[in-house]
Amino acid sequence: MRLTRTMSVRAKAVVAAAGTVSFAIGLCVLALVLALQQNLRESARADAQKAAVSVVDQLLTTEPGTGEPVVITPDRVIIENEAGRRISPTAVLRTERLGAAVVKGKGSAGPVPKIALLGKADSSYSVTVDPSTTALDNARQLLLHDVAPAAAGLVLFVAGLTWLLVGRALRPVAAIRREVTEITERDLHRRVPVPAARDEIARLARTMNATLDRLHQAMTRQRRFVADASHELRSPIAAVRTQLELAMARPHRTDWPSAVHKALQDTERLQAVASDLLLLARLDAQDAPPRSPVDLRALAAEEARRHPGTVALTPAGDGTGPAADPVVHGSRVQLSRLLTNLTDNARRHTRASVRLTVGRYEDAVELTVDDDGPGIPEADRGRVFERFTRLDHARARQDGGTGLGLAIAHDIAHAHGGTLTVLTSPEGGARLLLRLPRAASA
Repeated sequence: MRLTRTMSVRAKAVVAAAGTVSFAIGLCVLALVLALQQNLRESARADAQKAAVSVVDQLLTTEPGTGEPVVITPDRVIIENEAGRRISPTAVLRTERLGAAVVKGKGSAGPVPKIALLGKADSSYSVTVDPSTTALDNARQLLLHDVAPAAAGLVLFVAGLTWLLVGRALRPVAAIRREVTEITERDLHRRVPVPAARDEIARLARTMNATLDRLHQAMTRQRRFVADASHELRSPIAAVRTQLELAMARPHRTDWPSAVHKALQDTERLQAVASDLLLLARLDAQDAPPRSPVDLRALAAEEARRHPGTVALTPAGDGTGPAADPVVHGSRVQLSRLLTNLTDNARRHTRASVRLTVGRYEDAVELTVDDDGPGIPEADRGRVFERFTRLDHARARQDGGTGLGLAIAHDIAHAHGGTLTVLTSPEGGARLLLRLPRAASA
Protein backbone atom coordinates (compact mmCIF):
# COMPACT_ATOMS: atom_id res chain seq x y z
CA MET A 1 0.00 0.00 0.00
CA ARG A 2 2.86 2.41 0.76
CA LEU A 3 4.39 1.65 -2.62
CA THR A 4 1.16 2.28 -4.53
CA ARG A 5 0.64 5.67 -2.85
CA THR A 6 3.53 7.12 -4.81
CA MET A 7 2.60 5.44 -8.09
CA SER A 8 0.69 7.13 -10.87
CA VAL A 9 -2.73 5.96 -11.98
CA ARG A 10 -1.15 4.60 -15.14
CA ALA A 11 1.38 2.53 -13.20
CA LYS A 12 -1.31 1.29 -10.80
CA ALA A 13 -3.44 0.14 -13.72
CA VAL A 14 -0.47 -1.70 -15.26
CA VAL A 15 0.39 -3.40 -11.96
CA ALA A 16 -3.24 -4.37 -11.42
CA ALA A 17 -3.66 -5.78 -14.93
CA ALA A 18 -0.34 -7.68 -14.89
CA GLY A 19 -1.03 -9.02 -11.41
CA THR A 20 -4.52 -10.17 -12.35
CA VAL A 21 -3.30 -11.93 -15.51
CA SER A 22 -0.39 -13.54 -13.63
CA PHE A 23 -2.69 -14.79 -10.93
CA ALA A 24 -5.15 -16.19 -13.48
CA ILE A 25 -2.39 -17.89 -15.48
CA GLY A 26 -0.89 -19.31 -12.29
CA LEU A 27 -4.21 -20.82 -11.25
CA CYS A 28 -4.77 -22.29 -14.73
CA VAL A 29 -1.25 -23.75 -14.90
CA LEU A 30 -1.58 -25.22 -11.40
CA ALA A 31 -4.89 -26.85 -12.27
CA LEU A 32 -3.42 -28.11 -15.56
CA VAL A 33 -0.35 -29.57 -13.82
CA LEU A 34 -2.41 -31.35 -11.19
CA ALA A 35 -4.86 -32.77 -13.72
CA LEU A 36 -2.08 -33.77 -16.13
CA GLN A 37 0.00 -35.33 -13.39
CA GLN A 38 -2.93 -37.39 -12.14
CA ASN A 39 -3.81 -38.47 -15.66
CA LEU A 40 -0.26 -39.44 -16.56
CA ARG A 41 0.20 -41.41 -13.34
CA GLU A 42 -3.00 -43.33 -13.96
CA SER A 43 -1.91 -44.00 -17.55
CA ALA A 44 1.54 -45.19 -16.43
CA ARG A 45 0.01 -47.46 -13.82
CA ALA A 46 -2.33 -48.95 -16.41
CA ASP A 47 0.59 -49.56 -18.79
CA ALA A 48 2.60 -51.23 -16.01
CA GLN A 49 -0.40 -53.39 -15.16
CA LYS A 50 -0.67 -54.50 -18.77
CA ALA A 51 3.08 -55.23 -18.93
CA ALA A 52 2.92 -57.38 -15.79
CA VAL A 53 -0.04 -59.33 -17.10
CA SER A 54 1.84 -59.83 -20.38
CA VAL A 55 4.83 -61.28 -18.51
CA VAL A 56 2.57 -63.70 -16.65
CA ASP A 57 0.97 -64.81 -19.89
CA GLN A 58 4.39 -65.48 -21.35
CA LEU A 59 5.49 -67.43 -18.28
CA LEU A 60 2.46 -69.69 -18.58
CA THR A 61 3.14 -70.37 -22.26
CA THR A 62 5.87 -72.94 -23.04
CA GLU A 63 7.83 -73.39 -26.21
CA PRO A 64 6.67 -76.52 -28.11
CA GLY A 65 10.16 -77.89 -28.68
CA THR A 66 11.81 -77.53 -25.25
CA GLY A 67 8.86 -77.03 -22.92
CA GLU A 68 10.50 -73.88 -21.57
CA PRO A 69 8.56 -70.62 -21.31
CA VAL A 70 9.54 -67.91 -23.72
CA VAL A 71 9.60 -64.57 -21.88
CA ILE A 72 10.25 -61.18 -23.42
CA THR A 73 10.51 -58.76 -20.49
CA PRO A 74 10.89 -54.96 -20.54
CA ASP A 75 13.74 -53.28 -18.71
CA ARG A 76 11.59 -52.22 -15.78
CA VAL A 77 10.54 -55.76 -14.74
CA ILE A 78 11.97 -56.86 -11.36
CA ILE A 79 11.69 -60.46 -10.03
CA GLU A 80 12.42 -61.21 -6.36
CA ASN A 81 12.31 -64.42 -4.31
CA GLU A 82 10.94 -64.84 -0.80
CA ALA A 83 14.19 -63.55 0.73
CA GLY A 84 13.96 -60.37 -1.28
CA ARG A 85 16.86 -61.21 -3.58
CA ARG A 86 16.49 -60.14 -7.16
CA ILE A 87 16.59 -62.95 -9.69
CA SER A 88 16.73 -62.75 -13.44
CA PRO A 89 13.66 -64.03 -15.26
CA THR A 90 15.61 -66.93 -16.86
CA ALA A 91 16.83 -68.22 -13.47
CA VAL A 92 13.31 -68.32 -12.16
CA LEU A 93 12.06 -70.15 -15.18
CA ARG A 94 14.75 -72.83 -15.04
CA THR A 95 14.28 -73.76 -11.34
CA GLU A 96 10.52 -73.78 -11.00
CA ARG A 97 7.51 -74.91 -12.95
CA LEU A 98 4.91 -72.26 -12.66
CA GLY A 99 1.44 -73.25 -11.60
CA ALA A 100 -0.39 -69.91 -11.07
CA ALA A 101 0.04 -66.13 -11.31
CA VAL A 102 -1.48 -63.52 -9.00
CA VAL A 103 -1.25 -59.69 -9.27
CA LYS A 104 -0.63 -57.95 -5.96
CA GLY A 105 1.21 -55.14 -4.10
CA LYS A 106 2.03 -51.37 -4.60
CA GLY A 107 5.22 -49.53 -5.45
CA SER A 108 6.75 -46.30 -4.20
CA ALA A 109 5.69 -44.09 -7.13
CA GLY A 110 2.02 -44.82 -6.91
CA PRO A 111 0.29 -48.15 -7.48
CA VAL A 112 2.84 -50.62 -8.96
CA PRO A 113 1.72 -54.05 -10.21
CA LYS A 114 3.45 -57.12 -8.69
CA ILE A 115 3.09 -60.60 -10.10
CA ALA A 116 3.54 -63.52 -7.61
CA LEU A 117 4.73 -66.72 -9.24
CA LEU A 118 3.95 -69.84 -7.22
CA GLY A 119 5.84 -73.07 -7.97
CA LYS A 120 5.32 -76.74 -6.93
CA ALA A 121 7.75 -76.43 -4.07
CA ASP A 122 5.62 -73.66 -2.69
CA SER A 123 8.38 -71.26 -3.41
CA SER A 124 7.15 -67.90 -4.55
CA TYR A 125 8.54 -65.09 -6.60
CA SER A 126 7.26 -61.60 -7.21
CA VAL A 127 7.30 -59.75 -10.52
CA THR A 128 7.31 -55.96 -10.23
CA VAL A 129 6.82 -53.64 -13.20
CA ASP A 130 7.66 -49.97 -12.41
CA PRO A 131 5.40 -47.41 -14.10
CA SER A 132 7.14 -45.34 -16.71
CA THR A 133 7.70 -41.67 -15.79
CA THR A 134 8.79 -40.62 -19.23
CA ALA A 135 5.47 -38.99 -20.14
CA LEU A 136 5.33 -37.12 -16.83
CA ASP A 137 8.90 -35.91 -17.24
CA ASN A 138 8.17 -34.78 -20.78
CA ALA A 139 5.09 -32.87 -19.60
CA ARG A 140 7.11 -31.09 -16.93
CA GLN A 141 9.78 -30.16 -19.43
CA LEU A 142 7.07 -28.83 -21.76
CA LEU A 143 5.63 -26.65 -19.00
CA LEU A 144 9.03 -25.31 -17.99
CA HIS A 145 10.44 -24.66 -21.45
CA ASP A 146 7.35 -23.72 -23.43
CA VAL A 147 4.39 -22.73 -21.22
CA ALA A 148 6.33 -20.60 -18.71
CA PRO A 149 7.95 -18.32 -21.35
CA ALA A 150 4.61 -18.04 -23.15
CA ALA A 151 2.89 -17.05 -19.91
CA ALA A 152 5.59 -14.47 -19.16
CA GLY A 153 5.22 -13.07 -22.67
CA LEU A 154 1.45 -12.84 -22.23
CA VAL A 155 1.88 -10.94 -18.95
CA LEU A 156 4.32 -8.51 -20.58
CA PHE A 157 1.95 -8.04 -23.52
CA VAL A 158 -0.98 -7.27 -21.20
CA ALA A 159 1.18 -4.84 -19.18
CA GLY A 160 2.34 -3.03 -22.30
CA LEU A 161 -1.16 -2.86 -23.78
CA THR A 162 -2.54 -1.56 -20.49
CA TRP A 163 0.19 1.07 -20.33
CA LEU A 164 -0.68 2.32 -23.82
CA LEU A 165 -4.46 2.25 -23.37
CA VAL A 166 -4.45 3.90 -19.95
CA GLY A 167 -2.00 6.52 -21.18
CA ARG A 168 -4.28 7.29 -24.10
CA ALA A 169 -7.33 7.40 -21.83
CA LEU A 170 -5.58 9.75 -19.37
CA ARG A 171 -4.30 12.07 -22.07
CA PRO A 172 -7.32 14.40 -21.66
CA VAL A 173 -6.62 14.51 -17.92
CA ALA A 174 -3.16 15.90 -18.61
CA ALA A 175 -4.69 18.54 -20.88
CA ILE A 176 -7.24 19.43 -18.21
CA ARG A 177 -4.51 19.67 -15.57
CA ARG A 178 -2.39 21.98 -17.74
CA GLU A 179 -5.37 24.23 -18.43
CA VAL A 180 -6.42 24.41 -14.78
CA THR A 181 -2.84 25.16 -13.73
CA GLU A 182 -2.77 28.19 -16.04
CA ILE A 183 -6.16 29.55 -14.91
CA THR A 184 -5.95 32.37 -12.36
CA GLU A 185 -8.50 34.75 -10.90
CA ARG A 186 -8.02 36.91 -13.99
CA ASP A 187 -8.63 34.04 -16.42
CA LEU A 188 -11.85 32.57 -15.07
CA HIS A 189 -13.38 32.92 -18.53
CA ARG A 190 -11.15 30.07 -19.75
CA ARG A 191 -12.51 26.52 -19.82
CA VAL A 192 -10.91 23.08 -19.81
CA PRO A 193 -11.13 20.97 -22.98
CA VAL A 194 -13.94 18.41 -23.04
CA PRO A 195 -12.98 15.13 -24.76
CA ALA A 196 -15.29 13.75 -27.41
CA ALA A 197 -15.74 10.43 -25.59
CA ARG A 198 -18.75 10.12 -23.32
CA ASP A 199 -16.88 8.73 -20.35
CA GLU A 200 -16.05 9.74 -16.77
CA ILE A 201 -13.28 12.11 -17.92
CA ALA A 202 -15.71 13.98 -20.17
CA ARG A 203 -18.17 14.29 -17.28
CA LEU A 204 -15.34 15.51 -15.05
CA ALA A 205 -14.41 18.15 -17.63
CA ARG A 206 -18.02 19.33 -17.92
CA THR A 207 -18.31 19.47 -14.12
CA MET A 208 -15.12 21.52 -13.88
CA ASN A 209 -16.38 23.91 -16.56
CA ALA A 210 -19.65 24.31 -14.66
CA THR A 211 -17.65 25.05 -11.51
CA LEU A 212 -15.57 27.59 -13.39
CA ASP A 213 -18.81 29.16 -14.65
CA ARG A 214 -20.05 29.56 -11.09
CA LEU A 215 -16.69 30.93 -9.94
CA HIS A 216 -16.65 33.36 -12.85
CA GLN A 217 -20.14 34.56 -12.06
CA ALA A 218 -19.34 34.86 -8.36
CA MET A 219 -16.15 36.76 -9.10
CA THR A 220 -18.00 39.04 -11.50
CA ARG A 221 -20.69 39.73 -8.89
CA GLN A 222 -18.05 40.35 -6.25
CA ARG A 223 -16.14 42.79 -8.41
CA ARG A 224 -19.33 44.60 -9.36
CA PHE A 225 -20.39 44.59 -5.73
CA VAL A 226 -17.07 46.05 -4.59
CA ALA A 227 -17.24 48.73 -7.28
CA ASP A 228 -20.83 49.62 -6.41
CA ALA A 229 -20.09 49.58 -2.69
CA SER A 230 -17.10 51.86 -3.20
CA HIS A 231 -19.25 54.24 -5.21
CA GLU A 232 -22.07 54.17 -2.66
CA LEU A 233 -19.68 54.83 0.20
CA ARG A 234 -17.72 57.46 -1.68
CA SER A 235 -20.79 59.58 -2.39
CA PRO A 236 -21.87 60.33 1.23
CA ILE A 237 -18.25 60.65 2.34
CA ALA A 238 -17.57 63.18 -0.41
CA ALA A 239 -20.77 65.07 0.45
CA VAL A 240 -19.87 65.28 4.15
CA ARG A 241 -16.35 66.41 3.34
CA THR A 242 -17.56 69.06 0.91
CA GLN A 243 -20.03 70.44 3.43
CA LEU A 244 -17.42 70.57 6.16
CA GLU A 245 -14.83 72.21 3.88
CA LEU A 246 -17.35 74.88 2.83
CA ALA A 247 -18.32 75.50 6.42
CA MET A 248 -14.69 75.81 7.51
CA ALA A 249 -13.89 78.11 4.59
CA ARG A 250 -16.68 80.53 5.63
CA PRO A 251 -17.22 79.93 9.32
CA HIS A 252 -18.92 83.30 9.95
CA ARG A 253 -21.31 82.97 7.03
CA THR A 254 -22.24 79.30 7.55
CA ASP A 255 -25.60 78.22 8.86
CA TRP A 256 -24.15 75.67 11.26
CA PRO A 257 -27.41 73.96 12.28
CA SER A 258 -28.28 73.41 8.63
CA ALA A 259 -24.75 72.21 7.79
CA VAL A 260 -24.70 69.81 10.70
CA HIS A 261 -28.14 68.53 9.77
CA LYS A 262 -27.06 67.81 6.19
CA ALA A 263 -23.85 66.19 7.39
CA LEU A 264 -25.88 64.07 9.81
CA GLN A 265 -28.16 62.90 7.00
CA ASP A 266 -25.21 61.87 4.88
CA THR A 267 -23.65 60.14 7.88
CA GLU A 268 -26.86 58.22 8.51
CA ARG A 269 -26.91 57.16 4.88
CA LEU A 270 -23.28 56.09 5.16
CA GLN A 271 -24.10 54.11 8.28
CA ALA A 272 -27.04 52.42 6.54
CA VAL A 273 -24.90 51.38 3.57
CA ALA A 274 -22.17 50.05 5.89
CA SER A 275 -24.73 48.12 7.93
CA ASP A 276 -26.27 46.60 4.81
CA LEU A 277 -22.85 45.62 3.47
CA LEU A 278 -21.94 43.90 6.73
CA LEU A 279 -25.22 41.99 6.71
CA LEU A 280 -24.68 40.89 3.12
CA ALA A 281 -21.16 39.77 4.00
CA ARG A 282 -22.53 37.62 6.84
CA LEU A 283 -25.18 36.16 4.54
CA ASP A 284 -22.57 35.36 1.89
CA ALA A 285 -20.44 33.65 4.55
CA GLN A 286 -23.51 31.68 5.66
CA ASP A 287 -22.97 32.83 9.21
CA ALA A 288 -26.28 31.58 10.56
CA PRO A 289 -27.48 33.18 13.82
CA PRO A 290 -29.39 31.17 16.47
CA ARG A 291 -32.80 30.07 15.18
CA SER A 292 -36.09 29.50 16.93
CA PRO A 293 -39.82 29.33 16.06
CA VAL A 294 -40.98 32.71 14.71
CA ASP A 295 -44.58 33.80 14.17
CA LEU A 296 -44.66 35.77 10.90
CA ARG A 297 -48.07 37.23 11.70
CA ALA A 298 -46.70 38.69 14.91
CA LEU A 299 -43.81 40.27 12.98
CA ALA A 300 -46.23 41.67 10.41
CA ALA A 301 -48.39 43.12 13.20
CA GLU A 302 -45.35 44.85 14.70
CA GLU A 303 -44.46 46.29 11.30
CA ALA A 304 -48.02 47.58 10.83
CA ARG A 305 -47.89 49.28 14.26
CA ARG A 306 -44.67 51.04 13.25
CA HIS A 307 -46.43 52.70 10.34
CA PRO A 308 -50.04 53.36 11.35
CA GLY A 309 -52.24 54.56 8.55
CA THR A 310 -49.74 53.45 5.86
CA VAL A 311 -49.26 49.74 6.48
CA ALA A 312 -52.20 47.46 7.27
CA LEU A 313 -52.34 43.78 8.18
CA THR A 314 -55.23 41.97 6.47
CA PRO A 315 -56.41 38.39 7.07
CA ALA A 316 -55.54 35.65 4.58
CA GLY A 317 -58.28 34.81 2.13
CA ASP A 318 -57.25 31.29 1.09
CA GLY A 319 -55.62 28.17 2.37
CA THR A 320 -56.20 27.34 6.00
CA GLY A 321 -57.07 30.88 6.89
CA PRO A 322 -55.77 33.25 9.55
CA ALA A 323 -56.56 30.85 12.36
CA ALA A 324 -53.66 28.61 11.33
CA ASP A 325 -50.31 29.22 13.00
CA PRO A 326 -47.92 30.78 10.44
CA VAL A 327 -44.81 29.73 12.39
CA VAL A 328 -41.43 29.24 10.72
CA HIS A 329 -38.06 28.20 12.09
CA GLY A 330 -35.46 30.89 11.69
CA SER A 331 -33.76 34.00 13.01
CA ARG A 332 -36.24 36.51 14.38
CA VAL A 333 -33.79 39.38 13.79
CA GLN A 334 -33.16 38.51 10.17
CA LEU A 335 -36.82 37.81 9.39
CA SER A 336 -37.76 41.12 10.98
CA ARG A 337 -35.16 42.83 8.80
CA LEU A 338 -36.57 41.06 5.75
CA LEU A 339 -40.10 42.27 6.50
CA THR A 340 -38.87 45.79 7.21
CA ASN A 341 -37.03 45.95 3.89
CA LEU A 342 -40.08 44.73 1.98
CA THR A 343 -42.37 47.20 3.76
CA ASP A 344 -39.99 50.16 3.32
CA ASN A 345 -39.60 49.35 -0.37
CA ALA A 346 -43.39 49.25 -0.82
CA ARG A 347 -43.92 52.47 1.19
CA ARG A 348 -41.50 54.38 -1.03
CA HIS A 349 -43.46 53.52 -4.17
CA THR A 350 -47.07 53.23 -3.05
CA ARG A 351 -49.67 55.94 -3.62
CA ALA A 352 -51.90 55.33 -0.62
CA SER A 353 -51.18 52.30 1.57
CA VAL A 354 -49.39 48.98 1.87
CA ARG A 355 -51.23 45.76 2.65
CA LEU A 356 -49.62 42.82 4.47
CA THR A 357 -51.14 39.32 4.34
CA VAL A 358 -49.91 36.25 6.23
CA GLY A 359 -51.29 32.74 5.91
CA ARG A 360 -50.35 29.08 5.96
CA TYR A 361 -50.78 27.02 2.84
CA GLU A 362 -50.06 23.30 3.06
CA ASP A 363 -46.51 22.98 4.45
CA ALA A 364 -45.47 26.57 3.83
CA VAL A 365 -46.13 30.00 5.24
CA GLU A 366 -46.76 32.81 2.76
CA LEU A 367 -46.41 36.54 3.36
CA THR A 368 -47.44 39.04 0.69
CA VAL A 369 -46.67 42.75 0.56
CA ASP A 370 -48.98 44.65 -1.85
CA ASP A 371 -48.83 48.30 -2.89
CA ASP A 372 -50.81 50.42 -5.34
CA GLY A 373 -47.79 52.07 -6.94
CA PRO A 374 -46.52 51.85 -10.50
CA GLY A 375 -45.46 48.23 -10.07
CA ILE A 376 -42.38 46.49 -11.44
CA PRO A 377 -42.19 45.53 -15.14
CA GLU A 378 -41.79 41.83 -15.86
CA ALA A 379 -38.45 42.47 -17.57
CA ASP A 380 -37.03 43.94 -14.34
CA ARG A 381 -38.51 41.49 -11.82
CA GLY A 382 -35.41 39.32 -11.74
CA ARG A 383 -33.06 42.30 -11.67
CA VAL A 384 -34.58 44.04 -8.66
CA PHE A 385 -32.95 41.46 -6.35
CA GLU A 386 -29.47 42.32 -7.59
CA ARG A 387 -27.35 44.45 -5.30
CA PHE A 388 -27.33 48.23 -5.80
CA THR A 389 -30.07 47.96 -8.42
CA ARG A 390 -32.35 50.98 -8.81
CA LEU A 391 -35.00 51.12 -11.49
CA ASP A 392 -35.02 54.43 -13.28
CA HIS A 393 -38.61 55.38 -12.49
CA ALA A 394 -38.55 54.87 -8.73
CA ARG A 395 -35.12 54.01 -7.36
CA ALA A 396 -33.36 57.35 -7.03
CA ARG A 397 -31.02 57.97 -4.13
CA GLN A 398 -33.14 60.81 -2.88
CA ASP A 399 -35.84 58.28 -2.02
CA GLY A 400 -33.63 57.10 0.82
CA GLY A 401 -32.88 53.62 -0.47
CA THR A 402 -29.42 52.10 -0.71
CA GLY A 403 -30.25 49.66 -3.49
CA LEU A 404 -29.59 46.75 -1.11
CA GLY A 405 -32.96 46.28 0.58
CA LEU A 406 -34.47 43.74 -1.81
CA ALA A 407 -31.13 42.00 -2.28
CA ILE A 408 -30.86 41.52 1.49
CA ALA A 409 -34.46 40.31 1.69
CA HIS A 410 -33.86 37.82 -1.11
CA ASP A 411 -30.68 36.47 0.53
CA ILE A 412 -32.41 36.12 3.92
CA ALA A 413 -35.29 34.24 2.32
CA HIS A 414 -32.85 31.92 0.53
CA ALA A 415 -30.87 31.36 3.76
CA HIS A 416 -34.11 30.21 5.43
CA GLY A 417 -34.91 27.77 2.63
CA GLY A 418 -37.60 29.99 1.11
CA THR A 419 -38.24 32.05 -1.99
CA LEU A 420 -39.02 35.68 -2.73
CA THR A 421 -40.72 36.55 -6.00
CA VAL A 422 -42.28 39.60 -7.64
CA LEU A 423 -45.87 39.47 -8.96
CA THR A 424 -48.59 41.90 -9.91
CA SER A 425 -50.70 43.09 -7.01
CA PRO A 426 -54.51 43.18 -7.17
CA GLU A 427 -54.09 46.79 -6.05
CA GLY A 428 -52.39 47.55 -9.35
CA GLY A 429 -48.85 47.85 -8.05
CA ALA A 430 -46.24 45.27 -7.11
CA ARG A 431 -46.70 42.19 -4.95
CA LEU A 432 -43.71 40.68 -3.18
CA LEU A 433 -44.44 37.08 -2.23
CA LEU A 434 -42.37 35.45 0.51
CA ARG A 435 -42.73 31.70 0.91
CA LEU A 436 -40.99 29.89 3.82
CA PRO A 437 -41.16 26.30 5.06
CA ARG A 438 -43.52 25.88 7.99
CA ALA A 439 -41.93 24.88 11.29
CA ALA A 440 -42.41 21.20 12.07
CA SER A 441 -43.38 21.91 15.68
CA ALA A 442 -46.24 24.06 14.47
